Amino acid sequence: MNYWNNPIKTYTHTVLPHPLDTDPIVKSSHQDQHMLFWDSQFDHKQIVYTQRLQDLCNWANNRQEDFLTNADNHYDIANLVKLNMWHRSIYSQGIIKPMLISYDGDYTCATGESRLRVLEGIPGITSVTAFINTHSRHADKFAHLEPVINFEQYYNLCKTVVGTQFQFRFTDVKAPWGLDWYEYDSDKTRAVTPGTDYCVKAITEYLELHPHTEFTITWFGKSINWHQYKNY
Repeated sequence: MNYWNNPIKTYTHTVLPHPLDTDPIVKSSHQDQHMLFWDSQFDHKQIVYTQRLQDLCNWANNRQEDFLTNADNHYDIANLVKLNMWHRSIYSQGIIKPMLISYDGDYTCATGESRLRVLEGIPGITSVTAFINTHSRHADKFAHLEPVINFEQYYNLCKTVVGTQFQFRFTDVKAPWGLDWYEYDSDKTRAVTPGTDYCVKAITEYLELHPHTEFTITWFGKSINWHQYKNY
């Protein structure tokens, strides 16, 4: 399935609409084979994903001697710090970036799966804003939603400012949906998006001070000043 291997391309939120031949949302439609819809109140519990927050807790609590030094663990180790940061951020200001949800019989996450784990610990948030990414054969299922047909509409729904850079990775005409991934920079989320190296160093120091830590869903709601462990 070579349509997952396309490069990431950057587009900028401008004052004027993008010409059709450079519009990423038009490009992702693959001449109307794929469609994108906007849902301002998507029930995130419909989304299928594998690693639940409790799964991450179980894995971290079963840490082996090389838990922190094994590079294969670093992505999930970093998530321990990030999900704790995001819990406080989401609890106080909600989810800033709309999720990108793909549909081909089931709902799966193209962007935002880590946010779903955070929401497991915030039961009061029952819906999210989301772009629904699907094939035209499923269009009737989403007839009640607003279709997203160009980049100007897309960045307005994201509520970004002029000059914001977006990154997209596209599929191709044979894929079950048109977008594989998207991202954009935001002042509201920059403070809670540390790099993996920082997170690993911070959790290492945290566990040195709290060696008997047991990770639970409620642990992610704890107020931890990560800045005291490493400069960020």
